[in-house]
Amino acid sequence: MEKFYQRNLHLIRQHHLDKICISITKITPYLTALLYAITLFILFISHSSKLMMTIIKPLSSFFIVTIIRKIYNRPRPCVTFDIEPLVDHKTDESFPSRHTVSAFAIGFALLNINTYLGIIALIIACLVGFSRIICAVHFVSDVLCGFLIAFIIYLI
Repeated sequence: MEKFYQRNLHLIRQHHLDKICISITKITPYLTALLYAITLFILFISHSSKLMMTIIKPLSSFFIVTIIRKIYNRPRPCVTFDIEPLVDHKTDESFPSRHTVSAFAIGFALLNINTYLGIIALIIACLVGFSRIICAVHFVSDVLCGFLIAFIIYLI
C-alpha cells in the first residue's frame, strides 16, 4: 500500500487538486467540530440519554490513537519519501491519523443521533482522510487505521 502511495502521489497531485485538498484539510476540522458541538448542545438541552455515549466514544477513539502514535512514532510520508507536504505539520507521529479517527468517530456518533447528519459527517470524514493523504502528511495505512479504530469503538 505504501509503495502505491510513493509511486502514484505525483499522478494525483495537480495544482487545482492541491488547492482543494489544502482547503479541505484546513476547513473540515472546524466543520466537524461545529456539527459535533451543535449536536452535543442539543442533546444536553433536551436531556437526551444519548449524550454520554456521544461524548465517550469519540473521546475514547482520540485517546487510543494518541497512545498508539506515541508508541509507534512513525515518520510522515513527507519525511519518508522526501515529498513537500501541502500543509505545515510535525514530522513524526503519523500512525494512525488523529484527524481521521476524530472525524470518523464524530461521524459515527452523529449517525446514532440522526442518520442524515451522520452521513454528512461521514462524507466529511472521508474528505478529511483523502486530503491528509494527498497533502503528504499521512500514509494510506494511517488513514485506514484511523477509520478502523473509530469504527470498532462505534460498534462497542
